[in-house]
Amino acid sequence: MLKTPFQAHMTVTLKVSGRRILGWRTLLWTLLAAMLLFGLGLHNHELWDYHEPYVAGIIREMASSGDWIVPTLNGQPYLEKPPLFYALGALVCRATGSFEPWALRLPSALLSLATVAWISFLGWRLSSARAGGWAGFMVATGVLFFQVGHMAIVDMALTAAVSFSLGLAFLSLVEPAYRARWVPWFWTSLGFAFLVKGPVGPVLVALPLAITLLLERNPALLRTFLRPNWGMAAAAGLAAGWVVPLALRGGREFLVEVFLRNTLGRFLADPGLVPRTGRLGEHVEPFLFYAQRVPGNLLPWLAIWGAALWSAFPRHRRHHLSPRTYFLPLSFGLILLLLSFSAEKRMVYILPIFPITYLHAALWLDSRVPRARRRVDRTLMTVLGLTFFLVGILGVGFPWVVMDRANLHWSAALAMSLLSLALSVISLRLLWRRDFPGALDLGMTQWAGFLVIFLIFAVPQWDKEVWRPLADPYAVAQRWEREGVRVVAGSLSETQMGFASLRLRHHLPPMDDALSLAGALAAEQPVLALVEPGWWEANPSLHPAGTVLPSAASALRPSMRQRAPLMVVNPAAFRLMSR
Repeated sequence: MLKTPFQAHMTVTLKVSGRRILGWRTLLWTLLAAMLLFGLGLHNHELWDYHEPYVAGIIREMASSGDWIVPTLNGQPYLEKPPLFYALGALVCRATGSFEPWALRLPSALLSLATVAWISFLGWRLSSARAGGWAGFMVATGVLFFQVGHMAIVDMALTAAVSFSLGLAFLSLVEPAYRARWVPWFWTSLGFAFLVKGPVGPVLVALPLAITLLLERNPALLRTFLRPNWGMAAAAGLAAGWVVPLALRGGREFLVEVFLRNTLGRFLADPGLVPRTGRLGEHVEPFLFYAQRVPGNLLPWLAIWGAALWSAFPRHRRHHLSPRTYFLPLSFGLILLLLSFSAEKRMVYILPIFPITYLHAALWLDSRVPRARRRVDRTLMTVLGLTFFLVGILGVGFPWVVMDRANLHWSAALAMSLLSLALSVISLRLLWRRDFPGALDLGMTQWAGFLVIFLIFAVPQWDKEVWRPLADPYAVAQRWEREGVRVVAGSLSETQMGFASLRLRHHLPPMDDALSLAGALAAEQPVLALVEPGWWEANPSLHPAGTVLPSAASALRPSMRQRAPLMVVNPAAFRLMSR
């Protein structure tokens, strides 16, 4: 029966409306799941050494001083990174009136939610609501992303900025009709990326986009990106809003610190460009550092990612390569290669490319699932079978690790393992029946459940065993300062100085040489010095001047014990504490 034009129009309208409703519903459920994952665990453990404490100290000082231009640590300029993340943390702490770990971690959790929502939206817009849900869920439950989303460090802000920038660039490439809408927002996002990590943020985005534009050899496309627009003005305004006041405050020295020592100097580990803050060469690793560790951090979605990457570049010439198929994997490969050339490497540096990688994996899944329902897709079944096998193995073994480390009763561990085994069997059964969406939804839910178990059981126990003992010297110093003891800093590391600044809520007099610390300990008033253990051992001439007090950190193994400062007191303080 032929449809009238009105009926045909209504059919199309209902399909579009249904797709939108389904998309918003999927996005909402994905966000609710992400809120649970990133809301839990913000408050149940102390700041995690190594990087959280110094970031927390900078946030505390910015919130107290109201200086939004120059981040400081113990009152000294700290220009390793621009101030955007510190400012977000300071605003949250001011709004909540708290400097507790949950408040310091809240910006990272919110940025994690924003990234998950953005990746879900991209999957929905580029393919389907189902692809958006899968993409967002894989991002939220990826091992490295999940970890950093619960930490007060700058890297989640960079991840969000790069994800938005690459996503907007991707939309501009694959949606010609909407380029005028997306390109200005792309430039604006580059401005935020600059305020998070300096020149590094825009470079990570510009590299794959520039290579793509060269490969496309489309002058009109190039002009679209380079034509002046309001987004360029916004990006320039965001950058100038920090750089100009910074130059007025510190002149050439501050600019050299930001644009040379903390970018090129760290990239090359050049002794001629030693930053004033941070330790140059502290994270120098071999070229293959990332290549060796990326697969483990893509668990448990490694097999899906590998299959998507393999299919991105067809082996047959009749398949025309387009930015829709190669831009996301090209971005992953180029950024990975660029960061591999950097002398200093840490796994969190590679985190910004993970969200778009999971987006690519979800788009690949959504392209294969409908066809696999009509005919057997051995590739898809093998990939999902490996994925559910990994989820099952991790789920069966993890409760016993928790039992060993967190005093979980063996009966609870056995019940969790049996539950994981049963869920894995159900997932594989659904896979065998070619119910791919059901199998994926169950497998993802199973993995998210074990992440929640990790947050509830394992993290508090590790906090009790390791992180709280490391924070004990600062709590002791705070307690004795209230009794009239003067607290000073003896060549503390940035992590230790950040913890001290956060807990004591003021700047500590720095005693960074043996003579000044000896003079402080010789005073008649009670003095407690927080001293870096390695520095104290390297200056035996100071040992007669003070007594080292034991702390909860003293019971830790040597490699961990070295992270906490020693508490050295002079005779007057020792007599006061002995009463």
